[in-house]
Amino acid sequence: MKHPIIKRDRRELEKRRVAASKLFEQGVSQAAVAKEYKVTPAAVCKWYAAWSKKGHRGLVSKGPPGTTPALSATQKEKLKHLLLRGSLKAGYATNFWTLARIQEVSRQKLKVRMGTGTVWRTVVALGFSCQKPEKQARERNEKAITDWKLKEFPRLKKMGSKAPLSVGVPR
Repeated sequence: MKHPIIKRDRRELEKRRVAASKLFEQGVSQAAVAKEYKVTPAAVCKWYAAWSKKGHRGLVSKGPPGTTPALSATQKEKLKHLLLRGSLKAGYATNFWTLARIQEVSRQKLKVRMGTGTVWRTVVALGFSCQKPEKQARERNEKAITDWKLKEFPRLKKMGSKAPLSVGVPR
């Protein structure tokens, strides 16, 4: 009885191990089981040890690998909504999010504690990206800058090399 090579699907791998346990019950050698299922003898040795201790239950899948997600789908949607509303609405003085702020909001609003790495992966998975705000002087006068760009700069541009050397940004 030849079996095709099976992709690494958790359920399919479980079926293969359980089928191998039926051969163990019949007294088939581990080497023959390894050859039958095209796996290493070391893998069959582990299967046999698990089968010896717990029977068929020892070969059942333990579930998907990795840790369970920190947030459910509903909680992710709620976090996304909170982030889109902005940090000002969340009670912060400036309108940008930091990982520490997102951690705090998830702890307060969602009742979930997350590490910095988990927050980062979650935020990226939600479709957000890292953006660093531009630093600007507090004394910056947007109106004066706009006026200079609209009035003074075109005049200086027309003068070309005849422009006075002492021209600078208005105060």
